[in-house]
Amino acid sequence: MIRMAALAVSTAALLTVGAGISEAAPVGITVLPRPMGQLPVGTTTLHLVDGQRADPFRPDLAREIMVSVFYPATDIDRYPRARYLSSHLVPDLERRVGVPLPGVFTNSYADAPALAGTYPVILYSPGAGVSRLLGTGLAEDLASRGYVVVTMDPTYESQAVEFPSGRLVPHADAPEGFTPALRQQYIDTRILDTGLVLESLTTLARGENPDAERRALPAGLDTVLDLARIGTVGHSSGGEVAVESMHGDPRIAAAVDLDGQLGVDENFGRAVTEGEDRPVLVMTSRQIEEVGDANPSLDAYWQRATGWKRQVTMRDSAHYDFTDMPLLTPGIARSAAARYIGPIAAGRGAHLVRTYVAAMFDKFLRGRTDTVLEQPPTEPEITILR
Repeated sequence: MIRMAALAVSTAALLTVGAGISEAAPVGITVLPRPMGQLPVGTTTLHLVDGQRADPFRPDLAREIMVSVFYPATDIDRYPRARYLSSHLVPDLERRVGVPLPGVFTNSYADAPALAGTYPVILYSPGAGVSRLLGTGLAEDLASRGYVVVTMDPTYESQAVEFPSGRLVPHADAPEGFTPALRQQYIDTRILDTGLVLESLTTLARGENPDAERRALPAGLDTVLDLARIGTVGHSSGGEVAVESMHGDPRIAAAVDLDGQLGVDENFGRAVTEGEDRPVLVMTSRQIEEVGDANPSLDAYWQRATGWKRQVTMRDSAHYDFTDMPLLTPGIARSAAARYIGPIAAGRGAHLVRTYVAAMFDKFLRGRTDTVLEQPPTEPEITILR
């Protein structure tokens, strides 16, 4: 949905913001709200290659993806604040010019040691054509609550993906346009990518390094993964990826769909056509409820799914209010972006999304019975649809 906005946002991000700087005091601003949990957050990146699978968009190459990992951290005062974008380009330019460049920073600390313990794992998939970076705020928030979160970039679908040494892989042009066949290929590819990430995390938990360059990883990261408790969350088409990945992989215990259909037009996913017995939370925007394009697949899902399921909607919201986009959009530009973000205040929308996503995983990965899902909503913007 709204692919052109995705491309515009990704392009703007590549041009204006940058992750990792060589000094502890960042020069710039942090626009993301502070995480709601109590734990400090570390972040690192992994370059993953599937040597057994050709890339469907470049069959001459093995499939490769970039992921970011967010995790509870310690000793953060000895590590730099992470930039919102670019693990190489901006720091390299800073070294060349000899001065720190202003930028947009996150609430995470680059390559800080992992905090001792074991934490459930959450996988995040972005919307069509969108960078994983727009899931940074949600990932940081979950990590601050005691989760390890992996955000995944869809290579050749995202507007551009930065690989090590500053190599940029752009979006692969499709002469036929954004057709249903291409959209289905994106979904199918991402589901396989999710499997690659889980296998790579299993490798990491064995004490081996899954990074293609064997880059040194944060201390203790291999010891904190609780791979017996895994969830998935995704925005837009990433929401379908989250639910479909769970349907096809018994290791995944719960899924959250943020404003996404569960299929490509009339081609519903297997979780819809076969039924799903594991829990799914669907959060929808006012915009998608008015447009109604998600209703056929969600109606069919509700008829067949036997597991716990709930759909809530957020008042005054639009499609990208489930991402960082409203937080990155200056107030003066919000009216121009009204097609993509709603009138709900950016911080308030982020608070509600974070609260409900965390509640879902607290309930089904941690067995908590005191979440907002246990009672009627007290937030005026939230309505239970079914």
